[in-house]
Amino acid sequence: MIRRLLGVLPWFCLAVAWTWPTAIHPIAATPGSAHTDVWENLWTLWFVATRLAHGQSPLRVDGLLDTVHGGSLWPADPLSAVILTPLTLLAGPTVSWSLLVVLHMTLRGWLGARIGALFAGSAGVAAGFGRDAAGWVCGAVLALSSMALADVHNGASETLGDTWCLAVVAFALRYSPSRARSASGGSGVSRGWVVGAGALLALSAIAHWYGGVSAFLLWAALGLRRREDPVASRIQRRSFLVAAVLGVTLALPVAYEARAVSTAADNVVGIKDPAELARLRRNIGPADPEAYVLPAPFRSPDFTKISRYGEDYWHCPYLGWVAIGLSLASLLPGARTRARWPWAVIPASIALSLGPVLTAGGSVVILSGRRAIPLPYFLIEKLPPFNALSLLWKLGWAAEVAVALLAGLGLARLLAGRGPRSAALITALVLPAIAAEARFMAPTRNLPDHVDATLPAPILALRDAPPGMVMTWPLIGGLPTLYEQIGHGKTIAASLNFPASRGAWTVTRAVPKGAAATIAAAHETGIRYVVLHLTAPTNGDESGLQLGNWGDFPVLAADDRVRVLQLY
Repeated sequence: MIRRLLGVLPWFCLAVAWTWPTAIHPIAATPGSAHTDVWENLWTLWFVATRLAHGQSPLRVDGLLDTVHGGSLWPADPLSAVILTPLTLLAGPTVSWSLLVVLHMTLRGWLGARIGALFAGSAGVAAGFGRDAAGWVCGAVLALSSMALADVHNGASETLGDTWCLAVVAFALRYSPSRARSASGGSGVSRGWVVGAGALLALSAIAHWYGGVSAFLLWAALGLRRREDPVASRIQRRSFLVAAVLGVTLALPVAYEARAVSTAADNVVGIKDPAELARLRRNIGPADPEAYVLPAPFRSPDFTKISRYGEDYWHCPYLGWVAIGLSLASLLPGARTRARWPWAVIPASIALSLGPVLTAGGSVVILSGRRAIPLPYFLIEKLPPFNALSLLWKLGWAAEVAVALLAGLGLARLLAGRGPRSAALITALVLPAIAAEARFMAPTRNLPDHVDATLPAPILALRDAPPGMVMTWPLIGGLPTLYEQIGHGKTIAASLNFPASRGAWTVTRAVPKGAAATIAAAHETGIRYVVLHLTAPTNGDESGLQLGNWGDFPVLAADDRVRVLQLY
């Protein structure tokens, strides 16, 4: 036990250092950017926890959001939200999210080290420093992955579920045909192993659908590895196939329910219809091929230039040149056939992540004659589960894992035959190089950002005010409208993806007509309070109002960040 804790400790220290000062200020320095999904993520953690605490379904938002569509919702990360419910109720969603980020970065490093060492061992690297070094490199590449750092910055809690993909790889690498044959009484398929593998695959899919696709892709590559004994190869393929079928079977009911709720007529998200998903797969959803290899300041798509509200999302599948260089070193003499399967995963994963047609900068690359360049995803786009995916750049996670494994093996190959001092010196140079590239060279070099998630006093004061709906101004994305509901507890005139409801637009259009018209509109819509964000930019706000237009209405509470108005 102590040895395992010591093995986790370096990765925990790395996670704390990389997300600093989150560890000591989990609320005032919450990981993420204000102009991303971090507020929705924090709201979701709170929403699921409070719904469960009151014995209510976390699939309904009735009474919380004023939307024309109704109130069904499939939480983006139901697994983490349910697991963290006790902590969320005790310490709040910001503490839960901050802890989740640190723990997942720790687990990615630790699990990465485990699969790196296991993979090096399967490739013929003898136990000792070389195999351990392979694990350290793999863990460092995965813990500091640009994909992972971008997801934390985006406030995308569900993408942290990609960690389970590493557990799937670890389970597969520990597979032994001889043990399977012995445990199964000679039939070749061990029931216990199949159940464990199937459950782990299903968990990976439920935690994050994109991570689940990556997990199954890696699982298929591992199951198709050739072994010297043809009988062992057949046993392996049969075992992996049965486990995959079980994993799909276990995940299917959850996937069906998620799809049904997300596409229901009263769904509050409003971006899950087939036409919208198809558009996303052809603009900002796929990866730009250059994004895999170009360092900072390259950014594609650049949301600060193409978004209406100046969102700060990052889509970054950058693999890293240190990892790529070490991967090439894995081709040095001595590699077994079984060690080459990651080279099949990399092009398959990247091809899927590029989407149905080639895109760059958030738009389709058009040739003469108004023709796009079709890609492999086009052939499977209408098949489930691929027809339900939109942010396809996340499918590059399998390539990231494969490159990390090969990078560890490459270092082990470079250390082969060297003395202890020389091997230690090379390793001591490689590990800081990975960290330095992540900090100073990768497109995500300054990520993740942090937000101050302390709730302003006027928002807390609103909780004790008379009943009434709350709207936020300016009418732009990126404001903590949803998150502020945690403090005031009242229905908000907004939805998950849109900063204002129809009622909010009715009120803002009445403001230029005077106080009497505004109050009449407020009574009509039920909107009683307006939260003015004093320092927020008005870029993208289509209401046409300025802060001074709200000067005729009484102030309920105010500070240097927000001013709460009571319309009636």
